[in-house]
Amino acid sequence: MTLTGRLLILVLAIVTTMLISGAYLALGAARENINYEVESSARITMQLLTAALISGHTEDQVEAQQILITHLQSLDDTRHLQIAVIRGDGRIIYPISEQETATSKVVPQWFYELVKPAPAEYRKRIASPLFGSSEIVILADPIDEIKEVWQEAKSVFTLIITFTVICLFLMAFTIRRALRPVNKISKGLGVIQSGDYAARLPHFNLPELNRLSQQFNHMAQVLEAQQQENRQLNRRLISVQESERRHLSRELHDELGQSISAIKAMAVNLRQHPGNMQDGTNAIIGVCNTMYSVVRDMMNRLRPVALEELGVETVIERLVDGWNDHQEESFCALMISGNFDSVDDDTAMTLYRIVQEALTNVSKHASAEKVEITIKRESNGMIEVNIRDNGKGFDQNRSHKGMGLLGMRERVEALNGKISLVSNQPQGVTIDITIPSQDDAG
Repeated sequence: MTLTGRLLILVLAIVTTMLISGAYLALGAARENINYEVESSARITMQLLTAALISGHTEDQVEAQQILITHLQSLDDTRHLQIAVIRGDGRIIYPISEQETATSKVVPQWFYELVKPAPAEYRKRIASPLFGSSEIVILADPIDEIKEVWQEAKSVFTLIITFTVICLFLMAFTIRRALRPVNKISKGLGVIQSGDYAARLPHFNLPELNRLSQQFNHMAQVLEAQQQENRQLNRRLISVQESERRHLSRELHDELGQSISAIKAMAVNLRQHPGNMQDGTNAIIGVCNTMYSVVRDMMNRLRPVALEELGVETVIERLVDGWNDHQEESFCALMISGNFDSVDDDTAMTLYRIVQEALTNVSKHASAEKVEITIKRESNGMIEVNIRDNGKGFDQNRSHKGMGLLGMRERVEALNGKISLVSNQPQGVTIDITIPSQDDAG
């Protein structure tokens, strides 16, 4: 069920509860009013009849009785009452009129049963100079008052129902109009879910929805930027793979291929000239040494073999030393502290690649004279890496084509680590990295 439908049902339930409560109170008040009206009419009529019987204007009993009957006939139309006068000797001076109260034709029986008061009968004995001891009997009949209350109730109920229906229509219109932005947000989320991160939401008038729109747009912008970075990384990965394949192919062809050809030629020469055995074997050994060096360089390019043999600390130290040997105007100061013996292979390779990429960036872009690299492992296994240089830095607000920093970030985040980079031209670059290392299970 839609939100609009739920809200309307909730409002309708509240209104219905209020109507039922109000109807219950109104019926109780109506019952009391009817009872009060009936009792008031009965008391007044009783007082009038008493006065009429006691104070007669004629001494003729027949004439007095006729006058009394005339008065009683005029009271027949009195609302709520049926009247009779009985003499002390049992003679009925005026009988109760038999009136049909067809309540079902005017008032619904259920309503009549709800509001009718308890049956009431009023009797009073009086001593009249003309009629002697007499008794006045008044029966309360609330049908006229109930009719009046029913008519009023119908009018009020019709007004309330009409007002409620109008309010529900207006509320439905208002809710649907107010929820239009929610539909736009839902469509925007659907577009995001499909992978199109270019979706944006417009400005909304409601402050709450407008804040949601701003957060949505920021989320979409971040996702779109990450999508672009992932595409760049994929292109870079493919490019690096192809570059490595070309390099390996060239090394195999130029170095190994030529070395194998040279060994073959030397072997043929030795077979033809056995007397040159010493010189030939020495030449073959030299070529094999060259092949071994080439193969080892190729293996180190793919994965530093020394990581497993010597450990990450020694390999990084050798990397930094080799970089310093090839730099004339720059120097890297390395400080490693903590125990790295149990660091897992992925973390060790990540640390090596981070230092390697950082030194490559410094030599290519920074023009720095000094580089400081600090690698520290805490007792809880957390690894902290800090890299600083005093180069020219770069503008972080501008887009850069280089993928080194992006690749560095991807490596760190793949290990659930965090990386922050600060560059202030021309004060160099500072990179802070934290990696929650896990001990090598093997």
